[in-house]
Amino acid sequence: MPAPQYPRYVSPKERAENRARIRSFIVWGLAGVSAFLGLMLYAYTDQAPAGLRSFAFQLDGAFGYPVLALIRAFAG
Repeated sequence: MPAPQYPRYVSPKERAENRARIRSFIVWGLAGVSAFLGLMLYAYTDQAPAGLRSFAFQLDGAFGYPVLALIRAFAG
């Protein structure tokens, strides 16, 4: 019969470090998504270079045009 498995002790310091790591992951993840969405929204403007507009439209089309739907929802 194998020895019983007890839960590993997690010190308060380690818990705090884990919480900080998770918060950091969430914050940087949201920042990355926001930056990508901002770039995609900029790519749909007239001020964006033609290559960026073309790339953004193709990328948006690959996912079913969610950015274009977001623009239309904000437009009215």
